[in-house]
Amino acid sequence: MKSYLRQAISIVLLFLAVETSAQIFQAGAITAFKKSPGSISGKTTNAIFDVHVYNNNIVRVRVSKEKSFRNFSYALVTNEIPVYTNVVVTEKGNSIILSTAVIELEIKKTPGLAFVFRNKNGKIINEDEAQNGAVSFSGNKVTAFKKLISDERFIGLGEALGNIDRRGTGVTLNNTDNYKYADPRVPMYSSIPFYMGIHQKEVYGLFFNNSHKAFFNFGSSTPYTSVTFDGGEMDYFFLYDTSVARVVEHYTSLTGRMQMPPLWSLGYQQSRCTYYPQDQVMWIAETFRRRQIPLDGIVLDADYQLGYEPFRTNTERFPDMPGLAAQLAKMHIELTASVYPGVHIDSTYDSYTDGIRQNIFIKTTDGLPFQTEIAPLKVHLPDYTDPKARQWWISKMQWMKTNGIKGYWNDMNEPATANSYLPEDLVFDFDGHKATTAEAKNVYGFQMARSSYEAAVNNLGNQRPFILTRSGFAGVQRYSALWSGDNLATDEGLLNSILLNNQLGLSGLPFVGYDVGGYIGDGSKNLYIRWIEAGVFSPYCRNHREFFGTANEPWAYGEEAEAISKTYINFRYRLMPYIYSAMYTASKNGIPLHRSLAINYPFDANIYQNSYQYQFLFGQDMLVAPLTSNEKSKQVYLPQGDWYDLFTDNKIAGAQVVNTDCPGYKLPLFIKASAIIPVQGIVQSTKDKPTDTLFLHVYNGQVDNTYTYYEDDGTSLDYKKEMYYQRDISFHPAARQITIAAKRGAYKSHFNYIQLLLHGFDDNLQSLTVNGSQQSVLNNGHALLDPLDNLGDIYDKGYYKSLQEAVNKKTIRTVTIQHTGNNINILW
Repeated sequence: MKSYLRQAISIVLLFLAVETSAQIFQAGAITAFKKSPGSISGKTTNAIFDVHVYNNNIVRVRVSKEKSFRNFSYALVTNEIPVYTNVVVTEKGNSIILSTAVIELEIKKTPGLAFVFRNKNGKIINEDEAQNGAVSFSGNKVTAFKKLISDERFIGLGEALGNIDRRGTGVTLNNTDNYKYADPRVPMYSSIPFYMGIHQKEVYGLFFNNSHKAFFNFGSSTPYTSVTFDGGEMDYFFLYDTSVARVVEHYTSLTGRMQMPPLWSLGYQQSRCTYYPQDQVMWIAETFRRRQIPLDGIVLDADYQLGYEPFRTNTERFPDMPGLAAQLAKMHIELTASVYPGVHIDSTYDSYTDGIRQNIFIKTTDGLPFQTEIAPLKVHLPDYTDPKARQWWISKMQWMKTNGIKGYWNDMNEPATANSYLPEDLVFDFDGHKATTAEAKNVYGFQMARSSYEAAVNNLGNQRPFILTRSGFAGVQRYSALWSGDNLATDEGLLNSILLNNQLGLSGLPFVGYDVGGYIGDGSKNLYIRWIEAGVFSPYCRNHREFFGTANEPWAYGEEAEAISKTYINFRYRLMPYIYSAMYTASKNGIPLHRSLAINYPFDANIYQNSYQYQFLFGQDMLVAPLTSNEKSKQVYLPQGDWYDLFTDNKIAGAQVVNTDCPGYKLPLFIKASAIIPVQGIVQSTKDKPTDTLFLHVYNGQVDNTYTYYEDDGTSLDYKKEMYYQRDISFHPAARQITIAAKRGAYKSHFNYIQLLLHGFDDNLQSLTVNGSQQSVLNNGHALLDPLDNLGDIYDKGYYKSLQEAVNKKTIRTVTIQHTGNNINILW
């Protein structure tokens, strides 16, 4: 009986301990504070707080139950807190007020710490739900509560499934290998704890600088919003400006922006789980070239390795990997190869023995290397939060250089253990700050991508790295492109993939993509056609299919599918000047190439409807409406302004739904009036030289527009030394003027001539002046895209002719001018 009594007492004590550790308390009232230049810090009944103004548009708020703040984050470009002095601090009754030129922050002292953000007109933009305690603590968990405004919408949170407007939902961020993803309740591969609130013509952002597992409640079952982290501080940045684009720009000023990628990585990539042996890879490359379908990259999944061990080649399958890479390079095709984080526990494997010797693996609390499984191997995991392990990884990644591989693909890096579970008793170095699994897991893939980026910098010298990661965290865009994992070859999979691109673009990640055609399953001809039509507009454009699925190459579904694929892939390559210029813009301000309509039209309620949330802008002026496999017509919502049907040049008023017929070869595409779209001639690789003429398609409209055009060599880092070619091209309809500003940078353009193609201009336009000299206008222009382009030899000739005749093509006027670096002024 005594033993039972002792056991019962122990259980009671355990429950008491749990109850004590999980006791809920609020930060409480401010008990003391001090003012410093641009900041306020102090104590509350149960916590400490700190408020720092970063600039007129950014304020950082931190609340912690610990005795001091932890000033370390992988997400931020720098952990140094700036001193911004253009701030007015006043006290008014129960409140401390910090004012910038844009934001007014009221900090309430009692009955509990609370924050109210207003604009300079006194309008509340975001406010704590003080009734629940602005910040509360429960054991290790910390929660912030915010009031829910009646018409408020919420967008962002990166790679999380669900509708573009997240109001009324809950989202969990906890990096997970989500195979066959479809359920929005299950977290995805990456976590980006940044969202934007939109209400009453106002836009703000909240970035939560905390890498623990999180749950975001957007009023799913409460009259308020909240965010709960499983540990750490309540550390967030409030961002406020006039538009979604400006808020994204502020967010990426904190977490960083993408580097200019190598141009080849923007070309079409062909992949499979998996291409082997070596002869099959060559056959794929040769088939693309023989069929004249553009290709820039072939991607090798893990089966090129010996026993799934990174940095070990299966020489039976690939007897001469460097030779293969060299052969492909001569064909202007680059290799990308997959590498997992797991290091097989194998005494004959030098990466294992060297890793043990150098002590670079994640450890348990007893100091031993943690052992887990990434199928099919028992492995140790490098601790990428340890500078020593990152340096070890850099040395091992020399294998890529030795084998001529230019693209580094980081896969399975959530890490993809069973259910992506890691025990809580693991110890991570965290760059000397030490952390447990709870804090480190969500940044694991991010720091692997960082390590691979640093390896590529080391390996490639003055050439640009290309890193592709499946897992990441806020800030990963500084190092890597990201693709959204193992999608389904279904209509739902297609739409989810496109929506994730939209979500990621809203969250500071411009270089993103998905497995075109769907990774899991067999798909169908119609599905493949609709996927390739939309997929060519993905920033990272890779066709990828699982080992057991049907073939997914452009020719795999027959002649018609191949012809349509060729037309749309060709279109991507012709659009490369437009794509590359948009990626340059993204590297400067974080605004993506693949844009949710919420970026340009955040206050238009129609864009949030389920039917239209999959539409997106490709660059600033092209609207894409994806189709599913059985759709033959489409209701497309055109936002405010005038638009042109890309195929017919018919001008259409916006702010309405239009119905468009969509035969298999036609994806709904629209161009915004006043747009400027640069294109080039067809090439088979981005490394091929196009013709010497840059084609500028200008669409007549009623509003001014300026487009920033950009070139460089596409391969080196010399663009950072002003070896680039940049100029602003402006359209001024009231002045009947197009101006091409003088070039900036020391690089010479690839093009000797510019041909203007004038869409929607006066039928009587016969001539115009170029820098005062009159030039005749010709009526020989061509549409931006002919969807029938490669179908002439596939369809019956009579049927094909009838399709051509049914297109009501408008006259497109052209004029060709010398492409000089000086100002070019065009009047009509």
